[in-house]
Amino acid sequence: MTKTRLRPKGHHGAIRNNATQGVKAGNLIFVGGQMSLDEQGRVSANDIATQTRNALESVRSVLAEAGASMQDVVKHNVYYDFEGSDEEESRLLAEMNQVLLEYFTEPGPTSTQLRAGLAVEGAAIQIEAVAAVDAQKQRLMPAGHWNWHEPMPFSHGWKVGNIVFVGGQRSLDEQGRVVGVGDIAAQTANAFRNLEAVLKEAGGDRNTLLRQNTYYRFVGEGRDVTDYWENMTRVRIQYMSVPSPCGTGVRAMGLPLPEELIQVEGIGVLGGDKQRLMPANHWDWSIPNNHFSQGWRTGHLVFVGGQISADSNARTVGADMATQTRNVFRFICNTLREGGADQSDVVKINAYYYAEGDRARIAETDALISDIQKEFFPEPGPAATSVRVTGFAYEDLLIEIEAIAVLDR
Repeated sequence: MTKTRLRPKGHHGAIRNNATQGVKAGNLIFVGGQMSLDEQGRVSANDIATQTRNALESVRSVLAEAGASMQDVVKHNVYYDFEGSDEEESRLLAEMNQVLLEYFTEPGPTSTQLRAGLAVEGAAIQIEAVAAVDAQKQRLMPAGHWNWHEPMPFSHGWKVGNIVFVGGQRSLDEQGRVVGVGDIAAQTANAFRNLEAVLKEAGGDRNTLLRQNTYYRFVGEGRDVTDYWENMTRVRIQYMSVPSPCGTGVRAMGLPLPEELIQVEGIGVLGGDKQRLMPANHWDWSIPNNHFSQGWRTGHLVFVGGQISADSNARTVGADMATQTRNVFRFICNTLREGGADQSDVVKINAYYYAEGDRARIAETDALISDIQKEFFPEPGPAATSVRVTGFAYEDLLIEIEAIAVLDR
């Protein structure tokens, strides 16, 4: 399957504007995280509305390079950086959503919105997307499903050929109110039931799911961090196939509604031969006898779940960002090889990292991750998104990275 790296001339919507901004692989287009930046890489506006519009224009620019438009977008994720009260956050999201309505109309793409940290000082938003062209598409809107708390044109899922994209599933009712307030087990169960309902609408089931991401909110430290993840994950396991999809689980800084504790999203593939990727001498999870997977291959697609710097006993390896990042990229390469792929096949990378300090220190951390990425993925590399999160399943982890590859052969 032919791949085209997208680098629009004069483009400056991402931190590293000389890098790949998107990749067209067959009828799919993967757009890396776009922000509101000028040609020097500085934020070009102070208000959320203008920043959102500029980020979306950057997404539009990358899509146009591939002969696509905003109407071709089937999935988009929004990462917004904000500190303030719940009321102020609600106003910010309302302004942001009004701009999204200018670019997305019925039937719109799936949507996942998370509060996360961005490396550039003053940056308030980063948007990534997946688009599909020249493909048979079906919008997935299960009857009686949850709804957004304000009218939005978004979709719960899209079926593109035999690929199923499921947007951020939430523990909400049909009026957009949180169900299971204060109860992570209840919210987790509701979110996964909603995810499965979208898969069924596409003609699949939980076995269809090959990549599943969990974004959850938790503030704590020490052993409480892992205990919370394990308790939540025991609920997740009840709704997963055996063997389970690969995936990523990170502690988001926040979710759109104050009472929300979790969002889950996924990508599934209907039918076809599927190969579970479990490299030898790899890291493992802290829950014994689990059925989690490191990756999956089906046809030309390879999904690599969020890789962490740990050993086979679920103990963190490396006390610094450089060591952990290199270990993570080695694990990604090992998983790719297990699926008959290599670094040149990777079209999209998402890096979630933890960093403390002022903006300068955070920017240095983000740049360090980028530099190490180039050791494993020389430019032109994959499209990329990089965001700062509150943490991971274990307190001393600093980074988790996932990847999608498309093979030419």
